[in-house]
Amino acid sequence: MDLLNIKTYLRPHDVQTISNWGEGWAWLAGGTWIFSEPQPHLKVLVDIQCLDWSEIEVQEDNLVIGATCPLIKLLHYPWPSEWTAVEGFKSAISALAASLKVINMATVGGNICLALSVGTIAPIMVALNATYEIWNLNRESRQVAAKEFQLGSRQTILQPSEILRRVLIPVENLKWQVNYQRFGIAASDPALAIAVSACNPDNLQLRCAIAASVPAPRLLELKTDVETLHPRFLQDIDFIDNAKASATYRREVTQVLIRRSLQQLKVF
Repeated sequence: MDLLNIKTYLRPHDVQTISNWGEGWAWLAGGTWIFSEPQPHLKVLVDIQCLDWSEIEVQEDNLVIGATCPLIKLLHYPWPSEWTAVEGFKSAISALAASLKVINMATVGGNICLALSVGTIAPIMVALNATYEIWNLNRESRQVAAKEFQLGSRQTILQPSEILRRVLIPVENLKWQVNYQRFGIAASDPALAIAVSACNPDNLQLRCAIAASVPAPRLLELKTDVETLHPRFLQDIDFIDNAKASATYRREVTQVLIRRSLQQLKVF
């Protein structure tokens, strides 16, 4: 879709060359969402594809995924066989039910920063205890846990002009067993509930990230898998209540998905 209200298009090679940040400015990555509908509030697009950020590499004890990494790279990268958790990446991308063209263009950072409640990438990052590195225009950085990044639907902790630079996942966590479950009325419809369970095979620690049924991904630390059988499990969590599904329905579906994911991990 043409954005006729855009007055300026920038392609910096370094974020430090941007001297200021004004109202109506936006970062542009793959553009699969920003060009999908009118954006009347936008005046300036700052294309980050020329920043030449690395896409996938290992640094010290972390897998580092650059924010501009296309989603398709997560599907086709030659991952080590012992990194069983990357199956969660593949399931999350498949859950998008998007065309090959979209997956080729859409980026990891764009999917995360869009911060839709139905976002598919954020829950897997929360489940794997990922960390996000954020830059400002001076390239000063700060890090935040993935579980603290998204505050609600279309809401993050990013301040004006800040940008997600990269995602860091501990290599040891990539050896976890992960199962991704999603439920929607139809495969092509936005999800009503997502549950991503992760199990550390060394100590059988269980983590589960829920999304779509709540405004932002929520991490649940399970002491034992039988917690999901408790009648009051999830009762203290505020679920989305709208015309698509009631909060009660979303809560029940979420609990079913959690139990199903734990069964797939053979820990239930």
